[in-house]
Amino acid sequence: MKNVLLDLGGVVFNSTGLSNEKIDWKIISQLNHKYGHQLNIGEISAQPFLDEYNQLTSQELILADFLQSIFDTLEFNSQLISFLSERAHIYILSDNYRENIAYISKRYKFATWSKKQFYSYDFKLTKYQGTKIFELVLQNLDIKASDLIFIDDSPEKIKFAQQCGIPSIIYKNNQQLFKAFPH
Repeated sequence: MKNVLLDLGGVVFNSTGLSNEKIDWKIISQLNHKYGHQLNIGEISAQPFLDEYNQLTSQELILADFLQSIFDTLEFNSQLISFLSERAHIYILSDNYRENIAYISKRYKFATWSKKQFYSYDFKLTKYQGTKIFELVLQNLDIKASDLIFIDDSPEKIKFAQQCGIPSIIYKNNQQLFKAFPH
């Protein structure tokens, strides 16, 4: 079995491009730009983000409703998870905020298909900050870099993993990944 370090956003979860009555992706994108880094490294909770979102959309959503509404507009890539589960031990590495992960890890049962999860808030670093987060993951896994395959949709993050000696595959779509995945 191979070992895979898997990103979530843009790989396991993909945008459908759809909004619903509670979610305005244009505003979410603006707020992600404003709060994203602080949320991802655990400096703040999701509450300031949600408060401003509610103010801008004239809503009074609580966090659970907000997260459910967000993930009702995203697509879970079950085909990819099935493919990888048959061929590899899956580890998650995601730049994401604590409340979001708490919600989606239960909804999508991460513990049933991933051996271990690593999040930017655990390390107070994101994958965009260079090689350090990959070095820390390797230390925590006790796996040689060459024995791990990193899958992400960001060329910049792929570059940092490769600088640590981790073979990587840029994710574009399932068919491309299935062809590129080592046999």
